[in-house]
This record gives sequence, C-alpha cells and structure tokens, in this order.
Amino acid sequence: MTMVQRPASSTRVLPAWPVVVVLWGYPVWWLLGLLSFAPVIMAIPMVGLLIMKRRLLLVPGVLPLIGIVVWMIPSVMMVDDFGQLLSLIVRFSQYGAIAVLVVYILNARDTLPPHRILYGLAVIWAFVIAAGYLGILFPHGHLTYTVGLLLPESLSNNDYIHDLVFPPFAEVQEPWGAQHPFVRPSAPFSYSNGWGAAVAVLTPITVGTAIGHRSLRAVVGLIAGVVAMVPPAVATTNRGLLVGLGIALGYVTVRLLFRGRWAALLSSLLLGTVAGTGLVASGVAEAINRRQDTVDTTSGRAQVYRETFDRALQSPLFGYGAPRPGRTTEIFVGTQGAVWTALFCFGFVGLALLLWTLAGWAIRTYDAPNLSSLWLHASLITACLLSVFYGLDRHLLFLGAATALMLREKYLAGSRYWVPAPRSFPARLLATVARDA
Repeated sequence: MTMVQRPASSTRVLPAWPVVVVLWGYPVWWLLGLLSFAPVIMAIPMVGLLIMKRRLLLVPGVLPLIGIVVWMIPSVMMVDDFGQLLSLIVRFSQYGAIAVLVVYILNARDTLPPHRILYGLAVIWAFVIAAGYLGILFPHGHLTYTVGLLLPESLSNNDYIHDLVFPPFAEVQEPWGAQHPFVRPSAPFSYSNGWGAAVAVLTPITVGTAIGHRSLRAVVGLIAGVVAMVPPAVATTNRGLLVGLGIALGYVTVRLLFRGRWAALLSSLLLGTVAGTGLVASGVAEAINRRQDTVDTTSGRAQVYRETFDRALQSPLFGYGAPRPGRTTEIFVGTQGAVWTALFCFGFVGLALLLWTLAGWAIRTYDAPNLSSLWLHASLITACLLSVFYGLDRHLLFLGAATALMLREKYLAGSRYWVPAPRSFPARLLATVARDA
C-alpha cells in the first residue's frame, strides 16, 4: 500500500487543545457522565480544523480503521428496535471519533510532540487506578449529577445509556452459593472488565512514558502507581488483567533478550518482580479461584462464543448491527470480547477489518527502536490478545493515540522519538564477537 508520507504543503498548524482536552480532561469527562462521548464531542472541532488545513497526511495503518467505520453504516439495516439502533449509533460514533483523532495526531506533529500525548495517557492511567478505590470504598455508589439528568426518560431509562451517563463505581455480584457478594471495582468504566482491560493496556504505555521521561521522579511515580494498582486489581478478580500484564512483560523481556539490552532487561524484570510480588502477596490468585468456584465464567463465556459464531453464520455479511439477547444464556450475544462484537454486529467483513486494524498496528510498530517505544508496542500486543475476551470500545482512545504517535514518528522524517537507543557495552561486545566470527 502506498500512502502519502511527506509533509503537507499547507502552512496551517493544527492546535493541540482538542486532543489535550480529551486526554487531560478524562476525570472531568467522567464526572460529567460524558466519558464515553468525550472523543465524539471533541472530534467535531477536530474535523473542522482538519478541513481548514485542506491537505492531510496519512500513513500506513490508518485505512483499516476508517474501513471499520464505513462498514458499520449498512449494518443499520439489520437492527430491530430503538435500543439496538442506539447501541449501533454510539459504537459508530466512537469508532468514527477515534479515526478522526488518529488522523488529527498524524497532522499535528508541531503542536503535539510525543511527550504531550504520552503524559496525557499516563494521567489517565493514574486516574483509572485512583477511581478503582471508589469501587472498594463505595461499592453501591454511582454518579448522579451528570448530563444524564438532561436526557429524556426514553433515553436515560435505557440500560445501556444509563450505565454510560450514570456510571457506577463497582459491579456487585451476588451469585447463588456465594457466602459474600463479589465487589468488583469498575469506575471510571461501567464494568469491571473495562477497568481491568484499561489497566492492562495503559500500564505498558505508562512504563514507556516513564522511560522516555528519563528522570527519577518519573520512575518513582511509576512504581508508586504499580503499588497502588494492587488493591483494586485484586478486588476485580480479573484474570485478563493479570494475563495482559504478564504478556506485556514477557514480550518485552524476550525482545530485550534478543537485542542484548541487559540493563534494560534487568530493569523490566525488576518492575515485573515488584508488581508480581505485590499481587501474589495480596492473595489475588485465591480471590480469583474463589470466584471461579462460585461462578464458572469460563464455561459461560464458551457458551456465549458458540452461540455468537452460530448466529453470525446466519448473517455473515452485515451482522446484526448490535448485540442481541442470548437464546441459551442470559448474557447478550455479541459481547464478551471485541472480536465477537465485530463478528456478530458487523459480520465477517467487520471482524476482518478489526483484526486488520489491531494486528496491522502491532506489525507496523514491531521495529520499535528503543525501550520506550517497545513498551508502547507491547500494549498493542496485549490489546490484540485481550480483544478475544474484552470489549475495547472505550480503550481504542488509548490505543489509537499511542499508535498514531508511533506511526507518525516512524514514517515521517526527522523524528527524535523513533530513534535507536545507544547499545550497552555487553551488546556492543557481543556484536563485535559475532561480526569477527
């Protein structure tokens, strides 16, 4: 694929504020009950500014995301009621907004250098961790004074919209046979799995941000955040969170091992040891096993996945537009994983476009030249694997911003971020021995 890879001739400079407001204003958007719509709202001025710029820059990896948005449009023919239409509109607007955000970041290099984007994502990571404590302290709480009060009852009474505009602090599950309710923090998201997926994706990005900052303060802040993450992570009993963090750490470790970056390898292992020790000492494995013994979520998911695939075969081209009630389970079909949502809602073409987007982002950033970019790349590897189990609609903001940054710095000349880091003395020695041999 040949894309435009040269600076736009237009001298108009895109301002940074639309992206900064989305990232740095994350806590405020949540307090207003607009967290899910923040990228959509700010995409409006972004589109206007991009139009005024006239000539836009695109790089490889952008078109599949735009393709998903376009393919969602004909799926509107498949919806049966207002609730399904509402779900489709929300998902379409969110994906469309992320596509606009990616294009905007690509074209705002002068005003959005890497550190402004990465610091914003690190702020979101810290906020997500802090919000997890609301679920622990106030498990039955939720935001009440939000824009949801301004909505007509026909919208606010819809369960899907209600959870978006009046977000709860936690999921409180009381399955039959449980001695005590399972209090699983979810804020600032509607569901606990959303919290776990966010931490799994944002933690590698924040590690890369701290490394790129190259200061003791950044490292201390990172370690403090990792330690603070443990209590809400344990309370969520989220297996995917642990798997995601393990995948990111293991992936970076193997890549560093092959590169001969011994000092970086040791620092990554040290960070992993700190996090792993804290999680093990906290009893997370016991908590997960206790919940699994009471609620067999593994077999439940398998049943949903089988029904999702079987029903997708009946509408393979455009899907069903939105999740539907299950016929064999109380869980909605077309949920429980981004790939299953794409398959059920938008058919096999939609699934292919989603996989092309996520896998394409991971493949195109594989050659991450330094430790900071390698950790950002690891977040994409984590997202690809977690997409089978978790919905990523809300997390595309993080993934899209980080990927747009990496693709921009890789394909455009003059990057100060996408450059190789100096190799350590052991690595240079090994390279010399290999060359002489």
